[in-house]
Amino acid sequence: MLQAIQKHGAAKGFLMGFSRILRCHPFVRGGYDPVPEKFSLRRNPKNNKI
Repeated sequence: MLQAIQKHGAAKGFLMGFSRILRCHPFVRGGYDPVPEKFSLRRNPKNNKI
């Protein structure tokens, strides 16, 4: 979340970080999900491999 806030500002970074925290549960496939260059609340599709 800190990286998202630094990269996208307080409001967008908080939303992005909060959406990532909500995805942390056993029913979501894990993997590496870095902060994307462009703001999005969706998972980064290019880097979803472990």
